[in-house]
Amino acid sequence: MRLYIGLAFLSAFLLFLVQPLIARAILPWFGGAPAVWTTAMLFFQVGLLLGYGYAHASGRLSLRRHAVLHLALLVLTLLALPIIPSDGWKPTGAETPVWRILGLLAATIGMPYLLLATSAPLLQDWLGRTRPDATPYRLYAWSNAGSLIALAAYPFLLEPLLAVDSQAWAWSAAYAAFVAGWAWLALRLVRGPGAPRESAGAAGPPPTLGEQGLWFGLSACGAGLLLAITNLLTLDVAAAPFLWLAPLAAYLATFILSFAGRYRRLIWRPVFTAGLGLMAVQVRLGASMPLWAQAGAALLTLFAGCMVCHGELALRAPPAAHLTRFYLVMAAGGAAAGIAVGLVAPAVLRDFWELPLPYVLLLLYRDRRASGGAVRVTPLSWAALVAILWLGITAFVLPVLRRGTTTVASARNFYGVLRVADDVRLPSAMRRLRHGRIVHGTQFLDPARQGEPTAYYAHGSGVDLAIRQHLRRKAGLGINVAAVGLGAGTIAAYGLPGDSMRFYEINPDVVDFAHRHFSYLRRSPAVTDVVLGDARLSLEREMDNPANRGRYDVMVVDAFSGDAVPVHLLTLEAMTLYWTALRPDGVLALHVSNRHLDLSRVVYGTSRQLGRTVIRVRRGEGAAAISSTWVLVAGDTRFFHALTLPQSTGTDLPLEAPVVWTDRYSNLLGVLQ
Repeated sequence: MRLYIGLAFLSAFLLFLVQPLIARAILPWFGGAPAVWTTAMLFFQVGLLLGYGYAHASGRLSLRRHAVLHLALLVLTLLALPIIPSDGWKPTGAETPVWRILGLLAATIGMPYLLLATSAPLLQDWLGRTRPDATPYRLYAWSNAGSLIALAAYPFLLEPLLAVDSQAWAWSAAYAAFVAGWAWLALRLVRGPGAPRESAGAAGPPPTLGEQGLWFGLSACGAGLLLAITNLLTLDVAAAPFLWLAPLAAYLATFILSFAGRYRRLIWRPVFTAGLGLMAVQVRLGASMPLWAQAGAALLTLFAGCMVCHGELALRAPPAAHLTRFYLVMAAGGAAAGIAVGLVAPAVLRDFWELPLPYVLLLLYRDRRASGGAVRVTPLSWAALVAILWLGITAFVLPVLRRGTTTVASARNFYGVLRVADDVRLPSAMRRLRHGRIVHGTQFLDPARQGEPTAYYAHGSGVDLAIRQHLRRKAGLGINVAAVGLGAGTIAAYGLPGDSMRFYEINPDVVDFAHRHFSYLRRSPAVTDVVLGDARLSLEREMDNPANRGRYDVMVVDAFSGDAVPVHLLTLEAMTLYWTALRPDGVLALHVSNRHLDLSRVVYGTSRQLGRTVIRVRRGEGAAAISSTWVLVAGDTRFFHALTLPQSTGTDLPLEAPVVWTDRYSNLLGVLQ
């Protein structure tokens, strides 16, 4: 029994440890987008389904034959070690990210992950066949414990202590030890007596299609909630392991509690109903809520919904003889949710409307056995639905109507939701570009004022100082500007004849909207062009040619996905790359405005390590300006000595403790405001 427990624990530990590990490794290749984790979760759910399908189908084999077959497959997976992604999978800018990520994951961890996914149902099935007196659900508890420990260990132990490649080697060594343990178990089973199957009478009748449909639906609702709420959190803060794993830990905790018999329908269904209202309030007020309140509301709502999903599943768990079918159907529900949220929703829905759908489906659900075989909606459920509808109207519809805005265009893709809207309520009508809830650029609708820089880039902002007060610009010379992040193209308003401006933008819809719905690029006297793809990868390719090094006078880093921070653009390696592209007297301007994180500490720490001079620029609200914080880094201190500051602008030094992020280490928790 101890060997079974050890293998169940280790397999679950490795299964859930590899998920953040591999996603963290490939995150910089795809712009640090929150959807990287959603796509990875789709792969993991489908991998789980295939693993459970194999476990169910191979259950027809005799125990000895099955043990030999499974061991042979495990030994073959050792050829995939170590699980380090090949650089050949790095995108070049034109590929569809979802399919490239799925292909990368399949090539790197596909077979080891699939074989790990089979472990839980196989071990429980084999234990039930060799020791009918044992309780296979005990192994389920141990595997869940391994999963939770892995989720806690990665952000707090493995990620801070080991580089990404070292993490992959450590995981690969542990996986080899797991294969050795399984070989020992297989040897014992092959040498031992044959194990008779449990009789059909003891197993009870097979589950009906209706019961399996409930397993599928409840599992899909729980997984859908997990993915949708993780999307919501990471878009507003950052695509980072601790924000991936907190919702996943809450999701797994509901499995553990439910299958330990802790689910009480009279408690959790009302809590879940209240969670719907909490979700609407969070979406409406999220922009003004502190991070802890946003995360707490999202996790509580997720926990309550998943307690209902998994609690109802636990009430319907079949006898041990039908366990592999039970796990297979649950995995199919999870895979369906992954496909719906990761593939279908971005292609079909214009906004994150997939978030409330699982809640509404659960609210309508009622136990057939508790209602005489009929599915009915109670008066309480109808009242809750009316309340949720009212909350939804007040949270989503009325604010839009009161805003006095007209939507011009909207689009949704792998990188999130973009919306262009005209606001005629202001004294001077403006057009706004939003990514999620965050404004990414504005422009006056009055043709006479369309050339004025606005929002975070208004006169007096850090980017204004970096470009208009650059020493070469003051000397009457043309300058070369590189901008990481396009937005509405507002920075092009600072261009003069003789200047060149190159924008690096990963989102093709942003490029399309900047050209079609804003006029900054075409009005600029400077020569402008846009490079599609991740800025860092594009710059690395350009800097491979020595002739391109030191070509820029100003580099502007303003790449946000919603309010999330692409961490790989702020690391020491990234800053070194920027200074490879800049001239010795160049100026690096980084936009660090953020509601939750003090990113100026990161810029200060990395710049100081590179021997550069730093100043922080704060620009207040104005008629056309949004308050902003920029950090300017100069290679020549004469730039700072010659600065002339407008009245609306203040400068200081980041006096808080400096922080250095690298490609191997970053800690968002350490820079929370």
